[in-house]
Parts: sequence; C-alpha cells; structure tokens
Amino acid sequence: MKSLNSENINHMNWKVITDEVMGGKSKANFKILNENNQSYLRLEGHVSTENNGGFIQIRTRINLKKNIYSIHFQARGNNEDYFIHIRTPFTFLPWQYYSSKFYVTNEWKTYNLNFKNFTKSHILQPSNFSSETIKTVAFVAYGKDYSANLELKEINFIGAN
Repeated sequence: MKSLNSENINHMNWKVITDEVMGGKSKANFKILNENNQSYLRLEGHVSTENNGGFIQIRTRINLKKNIYSIHFQARGNNEDYFIHIRTPFTFLPWQYYSSKFYVTNEWKTYNLNFKNFTKSHILQPSNFSSETIKTVAFVAYGKDYSANLELKEINFIGAN
C-alpha cells in the first residue's frame, strides 16, 4: 500500500491549478490543516464556467509500482460532486485524463475508487491504464458554477502484494 496519510501529507508537493491557465475565472485556495492531531487537505474556492472555464484542483505527482488497483481516502465537504483525475503519458492534452466521481457531505466518509471504473475523457486515449503509468493525481471541482469546499485525509493507494 502506498500511503499519503497524515504522517507525510505535509511533505507532498500539492499544486493548485485553476482554469485561469486557459483564461477562465475560477478561483481556488489550498490549505493543509490539522484536526485531532491529524493533517488533512482543504481545497476551497469558486468554480466559474465564465469564459469557457469551470474547474479548480489540487494535484500532485505520483510514482506508483505495478499492481496498484485503487485509491482509498476519506473526504468531507459541502454536499457536492467532486472528481479524481489521473494523468498518464497517454494524456497529452490538458483536457485528457481518467476520471471518477464521488459525492461528499459534511461528515467524513471513506471512499475506495477502483481504477478499472475510471473513465477516459477523450476518444484517442487507451480505455484503461496501469498504476505504473500514473504521473499525477488530482482532486477536482468542475463542470458548473458553485462554491467548492473539499477536505481530504488518509489518501492511500491499494494494491496486491
């Protein structure tokens, strides 16, 4: 199991990316916070579809081994849908990724999203990917005008030994 849990979540190189890189109007803020001696991530901001925009995200580079088959994490937020986007060497363009959706409430909930259930965003991508080809993982708010508030902890990658 590859872990990004509270012991090392502070050391990950998380980056905030918004649609401003393409002329959009969305705004985002990212923080690492602590509750009950446990670190967690918070992505908050406003997603705007103005000017062909519509996303905010936190993303980190990942280097996984073979036989990892899912991402496991805890999340809470503001009763909205969020997404995980995975990029590989086969996702050349900014709008290419593999995606899985999850819904959060204001209570911590555990999620386990199997990579085989992720969907590709573009017809020219291979239908699936293997864990050793993953370059980045992002937690994303997108697709409509809304205020985003997503908190994450205990992020782990699960695989066969």
